[in-house]
Amino acid sequence: MKNLDQYIDVIVEGLPLEEKEDIREEMIQHLNDHMNELMIKGYSEQESLQIAIKAFGNEKKMNWEMKIAVYPFYKISRFLWNTVFVTLVFCVLSYMIMEHYNPGADNTAPLSSVLEGFFIIFFIAGMAELIYEAIQLSSVKMKYIMNPWVFFFTPSIFIGGIMFLAYFQNPEQYQNGIWVDLLVVPIGAFCYVIARQIFNQLFKRSI
Repeated sequence: MKNLDQYIDVIVEGLPLEEKEDIREEMIQHLNDHMNELMIKGYSEQESLQIAIKAFGNEKKMNWEMKIAVYPFYKISRFLWNTVFVTLVFCVLSYMIMEHYNPGADNTAPLSSVLEGFFIIFFIAGMAELIYEAIQLSSVKMKYIMNPWVFFFTPSIFIGGIMFLAYFQNPEQYQNGIWVDLLVVPIGAFCYVIARQIFNQLFKRSI
C-alpha cells in the first residue's frame, strides 16, 4: 500500500530543491483536504488516502510532467550531449588505433564518416531512450532494470559478445585493430552511460 510520503517522493524526485519543497507542501495540503472530505463521508483514513492518490493520478507520470514543466529541454539536451560525446569518443579511438597500426598516414576521418556515425548513434540511442522512458512511465515495477547501467550497458555486452565470435571464426579478417569494430556496441553503450552521468552531475551542480 502506498503512503503519502512515498507517493509525493516519487512525484518530486529529480526536481530542483526550491520547486520540490513548494510542490510537496502544495500536494500535501490538497491530498489532506481531499482525505478529510472523504473521512467526513465515512471512509477510513487508509481508504481516503488510496482514493485521494488514485484521483491525483500515476506518480511516475506526474513526475515526468513536472520535469518537463521545470526543465523543458533537459532530456533533449542530455540526449544530444550524449550522442556528440559518443561520436567524439569513437573519432578519437579510431584515430588512435589507426595511428598505432598506420603511423604517418592521414588517419583523420572524413567529415562525411563522422556525420554518418553521429546519425547512426543518434538513431540507436534515440530508440533506446524512448523504450527507457516508456518503461519508466508504465506501472510495471522494474527498479533494478531501470538503472541506466543495467538498461543501456547490459544488453550491449550480450550483443558485443555475439559479434566478437566472428573474430574467433575468421581472425585473419580482423587484423590491424579492425577487431575493435566488433566491440563498437558495448564501447558505445559504456560511453553513453558515462556521458549521461556527467551531464546529470553538471546539471545538478548548476541548479
